[in-house]
Amino acid sequence: MLFDDLPLFRDCNPITSKKGGKAVAPRRASQAMLLLSYYQYNAMTDEQAGMASGLALKPRCCYWKRCSELRALGYIKDTGETRISTAGSAMMVCEITHLGKMALL
Repeated sequence: MLFDDLPLFRDCNPITSKKGGKAVAPRRASQAMLLLSYYQYNAMTDEQAGMASGLALKPRCCYWKRCSELRALGYIKDTGETRISTAGSAMMVCEITHLGKMALL
């Protein structure tokens, strides 16, 4: 499975989400691979990966969706650990998989 095989939006989403999904298509793979490159050094939350990569600081960048896609592709996986987010809620911690390491080659 590749990024292009993943849906850009759900059928139940409003038209604005559908348009936004189509707009992000050209850059979603590069954003996801940037995030993945940070997972190779440490297990982290989506928020930590977004901050480390700088994507969390970019307006209109939904880095957490790219992390979800990385999990769907089997490039990162939940470690079973949680960490507290900047909002004060528990977030899953993920680590890169062998498949994820191979994708970076």
